[in-house]
Amino acid sequence: MPSRRLVWVAALLLVSTGCASVSAFRRPEGDGGWSASRRNAELAQRASTAGVTFPEPNAVPPTPPAAEALDLPSVLAMAAHANRHIADAETALAIAGEQVKDTRGRLLPSTIGTGRYTWYSDSLSNQINFPNVPPNTAIVLREHDVGTINGTLTLPVDLSGELRQTLKAAQAGYRGEQARLWATTLDQEVAAVRAYFQLLEVQRLRQVTEQTLVVDRAQFDIANSRYENGRVTKNDLLVTQVALRNAEQELVRRDLAIDQARWQLNQVIGADVNAPTQIVDVRQRPEIPEIDDLLQDAYQHNPALLGLLEEKQRLEASATALERSRLPRFNAGGAVDYSTSTILQPQRLESGFAGFSWDLGTDTRREAQIAAAHLELDRNRIATESTMRELEAAIRSAREVVAERLSALAASETAVTQAEENLRIRQQQFAAGRAQSDDVLLAEALLSQQRAVLASALYQAQARRAELQQLIGLPLEALLASQR
Repeated sequence: MPSRRLVWVAALLLVSTGCASVSAFRRPEGDGGWSASRRNAELAQRASTAGVTFPEPNAVPPTPPAAEALDLPSVLAMAAHANRHIADAETALAIAGEQVKDTRGRLLPSTIGTGRYTWYSDSLSNQINFPNVPPNTAIVLREHDVGTINGTLTLPVDLSGELRQTLKAAQAGYRGEQARLWATTLDQEVAAVRAYFQLLEVQRLRQVTEQTLVVDRAQFDIANSRYENGRVTKNDLLVTQVALRNAEQELVRRDLAIDQARWQLNQVIGADVNAPTQIVDVRQRPEIPEIDDLLQDAYQHNPALLGLLEEKQRLEASATALERSRLPRFNAGGAVDYSTSTILQPQRLESGFAGFSWDLGTDTRREAQIAAAHLELDRNRIATESTMRELEAAIRSAREVVAERLSALAASETAVTQAEENLRIRQQQFAAGRAQSDDVLLAEALLSQQRAVLASALYQAQARRAELQQLIGLPLEALLASQR
């Protein structure tokens, strides 16, 4: 009977391991278990949530929804809730939280239960010959089937404080992950703001190109009419014709830039990549705080700097834990053992224990780890100093860029009026035959340049002010509130 049981157990193992095909078992890459249709279905499912176009055979393209104009606060809200990079950083923070729980669990009791039921081909016995005992009496030493169950509870006794220091290191790592999450959030929100103002800028630049195109067409018509009447040379006509073609090509380039800016904005805020997103114009001018206030806020809130400080705490706690691991590790607990065998009594036993383990470090690995931990602290110190230097330089540069863009905006507002008057005078001189086409085109180029500065300077200043807010580590929502 026991041998038959062994046969059935062996047959069950063979069936369970032989389900896979021999070819899949032998090939190092296997077959993955997915067919081409299954893989296609997986990608289609991910595409539906990723907001990308996933072409399928005979599929009717969906009708895009009506574009609803988004303001800047709405764009930031969408980025905070639908940006994939922020979601990934939030997942990393959740993982760090679970790692803290794992470390904290080392201070809690661990309970282990084991069980085993064994079939033997026969029982084990021995024959004895003692006085007053029948000769050749058999004593069973092990039954042919035996079941055992064991439960053990072990409580670490952290007399050295090693485990508590390890927990402090894990908690510092969690705080560092919080700083990285905030850095990622600011980075993606600034990317959304940058894409927002980039879209506004290229839209305004397209308007400038349209205005230039109107002037070029009018100039070409005038030059063509005067050429037919013999009042200008062929060269004057060709110059205006080339300028017109260049303006038409510039309009095509502006359309491409608008599409690219819209795709980038959709990608950052989590909308469908090809969604016809429309945005609300922003005409407020950003404020420029004093440099001392900016530096003070940066040293208190910059996530990169805070992350380095948390990393320093983690490294110090890790080094302390390693140093305290030189001491013995104590533990205590209890156990319960039960056996179905009736040979020995009682069948159930309880026990308690206390003990220790002591790694004397004769392999020198621990001392190397301690030395490496102190070197990591030195590396953290250097990185912190380098970050502070780079942070101050970046803040000073960003602040001056904002001021320069606002200065360019103020200058261009006056320069546009003057350039328009200059173009009007040149057009009158050309009509009177006292100027060439080149003179008109130069005046037109000057006007287009000033219009472009006027169209882009404000948006560039707003984008740089958002980058400045990112450097000091404060929420962008506070920046928007201050501009209302």
